[in-house]
Amino acid sequence: VTSTLAGAMAQRGRKVALIDCDPQQSSMAWAAARPAHLPPVQAISCADPSHGLAAGFTLRIPSDASMVLIDTPAGMRAHELGQLSRNAHVLLVPIVPSALDLRATLGFIDKLRALPEFRSGTLRTALVINRIRERTVSAREMDASLSRITQAALIRVRDSQVYVRAASEGRSLFDDGSSATREHRADWQPLLDFIERQ
Repeated sequence: VTSTLAGAMAQRGRKVALIDCDPQQSSMAWAAARPAHLPPVQAISCADPSHGLAAGFTLRIPSDASMVLIDTPAGMRAHELGQLSRNAHVLLVPIVPSALDLRATLGFIDKLRALPEFRSGTLRTALVINRIRERTVSAREMDASLSRITQAALIRVRDSQVYVRAASEGRSLFDDGSSATREHRADWQPLLDFIERQ
């Protein structure tokens, strides 16, 4: 989700800073592989992820950044979530359509509901159902469960190998204007509109 958004916003002319706080550092690897001819994305690693999300990276955000994306680890602690929510405009929660992931997400939503920013609507939240396969039992179950969370937008992104290929080359779907990716780019439009809506 993060690299696709970074590529989309860079293509729109935004100065994107991508903060990678996930121990896997996949966003850093994606940015390192990004071809020089594409709109740049500046990737910044958290200085020490073991010390939490506020560990030193805020001072390294470029002054000309018009969008800051933070790739966080799964299972954030409550105090980290609170810290992030006070400074974020939009929170995206990626979900893979499986019973285990859904259970974990519903637990995370319970943490979110405790935040005043979430309850007041100042922290706009979208649940991004990732790698969805239409007309499957898991897709129907996911829709039925998540549609009850009325405080969050629900975005669906279908499963495709185009993401795997693009990520390995440091590209995003939005760096490829071909007809082969047109429908997949359309999947993201509701999320891009949601993010840009201020």
